[in-house]
Amino acid sequence: MLISVDLYTTLIPVIVTVLTVAVLFYAVSRDLRNVLAVSGVRRISEYVTLRCPTCGYVKVREFKVGDYVGKVDDEKCPNDGSSLVIVGIGKEQANA
Repeated sequence: MLISVDLYTTLIPVIVTVLTVAVLFYAVSRDLRNVLAVSGVRRISEYVTLRCPTCGYVKVREFKVGDYVGKVDDEKCPNDGSSLVIVGIGKEQANA
């Protein structure tokens, strides 16, 4: 396979330039993702709303794995000691 010298002299700098730009773009985008993740620009907090079925007392706490609407939670109502029931699950975005 014979390729002229002119093709090598024009093709190699183009390939090197494209690879350099690709590596720089990858490095900058990776660093930018890390900075945004660490700084917490957008934090999403998940929460559950608990309600006492007897007196209607309401409490909000952070979501735990295994929570679902209708679950009778381990927490007790401070008014009458009844078990609280999860009546809602939500998310909110907050700027850190």
